[in-house]
Amino acid sequence: MLKQKIIRLSVLFATAAGIISLIYYGYAPSVAPPTNHALEEITIQVGERQRNYSLYIPQKLAEHSPVVFMLHGSMQSVADIREFSGYQFEQLAEQHGFVLVYPSGYENHWNDCRKVANYTARTKNIDDLSFIDAIRQQLHNRLGSDLNKTFVAGYSNGGQLAFRFALERPNSVAAIAAIAANLPSADNLDCIESGIAVPVLIMNGSEDPVNPYYGGHVKLFGFGARGDVKSAVTSAEYFANLAGYRGSPSEIKHFKNTQANDPTSSKYYAWRDRGRPEIILYTITDGGHVIPQPIYRPLRLLGLTSLEINGPEEIWAFFARQLAKQQ
Repeated sequence: MLKQKIIRLSVLFATAAGIISLIYYGYAPSVAPPTNHALEEITIQVGERQRNYSLYIPQKLAEHSPVVFMLHGSMQSVADIREFSGYQFEQLAEQHGFVLVYPSGYENHWNDCRKVANYTARTKNIDDLSFIDAIRQQLHNRLGSDLNKTFVAGYSNGGQLAFRFALERPNSVAAIAAIAANLPSADNLDCIESGIAVPVLIMNGSEDPVNPYYGGHVKLFGFGARGDVKSAVTSAEYFANLAGYRGSPSEIKHFKNTQANDPTSSKYYAWRDRGRPEIILYTITDGGHVIPQPIYRPLRLLGLTSLEINGPEEIWAFFARQLAKQQ
């Protein structure tokens, strides 16, 4: 009897997880992937586990090339995040010659800093930082990529893992970018803060139905626990203070909206000073839990997608500025 109950509960949970995945990411218009270049699927041994990642090598690879990691969100796959970002990172890799990596999370999740997160990557304490570091080293050995030119970008749960790199392993990254993610609140933070500043970009929508722009409880439409997060502004100010900035941002830029059918508006707050890491917060007013870009439209349940800015282009421009500082 007990065994039957357990089986029924397992089936119910699996069904519920499937439904929420469809609600969260499904039923959106598809975008055809680029046909000129295929991904390479790679398996790598990390400790006792085999992990997987997808690799995009541009046709004109730069010498001592940078490596950009793009991390998917909760319950997503590599295919999902490619489509969610409108395949823009692949186009940018072709234009600028960097290596692009799409790692696969453990059971489609990342072990980030949120203490109450209850997905398996968290409860099993999967070592995702070492996974990314192992890929970095493998690509350096194979392609001659520069270990000092490693950039980590992530969406949602992937953005949370990018935050973990900034907090715990800042010497492994040249900069990070987090989309649709805020830092965990103090009582929900389960990472050891190094106290070392790195360049950080945060890009969030003010009407995000999952990751609250103004802080509070992360909501997954009734499924799963993630706990509380700080506001987007407080998250940016944390990194700005760590970098030695005091007071207001040095620059505020409002983007001009040229799209009549786009009700969102965008601006950024930037902390910049010679000799200090750059910190920048993009606020998409009325934007949702999405990646701003002009190609793909996710399910409306996740909120509005801005046509005003191209998130991947803004992120690469930010990473490129950090490269210029290394010269």
